[in-house]
Amino acid sequence: MMRKIPNHTALKEWASVIDALGRGAQIVLIRKGGLADQSFGVEAQRFYLFPTNYHDAGGTEPSHVRITHWAEVLKTWRIKDAAMLPSLESLTILDSEAIETRYRFRPDQAINVIAVRAHRLANPVDVVMKPEYSGCRSWVSIDEEIDIDGSIAALSDDTLDAQINAIDMLLTEPVAAWN
Repeated sequence: MMRKIPNHTALKEWASVIDALGRGAQIVLIRKGGLADQSFGVEAQRFYLFPTNYHDAGGTEPSHVRITHWAEVLKTWRIKDAAMLPSLESLTILDSEAIETRYRFRPDQAINVIAVRAHRLANPVDVVMKPEYSGCRSWVSIDEEIDIDGSIAALSDDTLDAQINAIDMLLTEPVAAWN
């Protein structure tokens, strides 16, 4: 029997960030939402990672997108204080300019730091690109059936727990924790 993500929910994220999550090089997503979003919220505890390129990169959209990973949310924090931005640099492959750009976008809203457990799909799936997947939005519901059975976590439980504890030392006041 196929195991899949409810509602086929996928989070659009830069391909380089998905690669880092999949390698265990980072465990957080730093989000504020896309241009088409009113705000950002975690819409699902489990979701596919839908790779994108930075919207200013230009060029045409591909006809297919390969889904190679999925993630599950473990903990979230909201950062409103600009003084906390340097702390985020050690958590991600994003450089200080990218983090600051995300922070400045919609200055009335906090940045969401989302700790996730990334999983590599046993069988990656090519998703046909559709108009509803385009644009600068965070969440999409994809049509393809994607089996998460046989997926491999990027990091062990112990390593992941240690990293979340280290993040807790940097960032205070978690919004939510799922167990």
